[in-house]
Amino acid sequence: MLRDEQNQCPCCDYYSLARRSAHDVCPVCYWEDDGTDLDRMNEVSSANHITLFTGRQNFGAFGASDQAALSLVATPDERSGLRREQRATYH
Repeated sequence: MLRDEQNQCPCCDYYSLARRSAHDVCPVCYWEDDGTDLDRMNEVSSANHITLFTGRQNFGAFGASDQAALSLVATPDERSGLRREQRATYH
């Protein structure tokens, strides 16, 4: 279902987006990529209605950018073949 792509999701850090800032929805965490990145983590994303910081915390806690999206995200087995480079956040 999922395959390794070239662009890293700003929320879950998996390389799961075909392109950045194009409002693609990450299949791993369900973050809609509106261009928000680590340099604007505390601004509310107009597409996601939460901050990227909150989305990243949510992904770490329960595996989706928002709890309402849990049934829509990739399972751990589905994302096991994807590359992920976790970025440090200090905010």
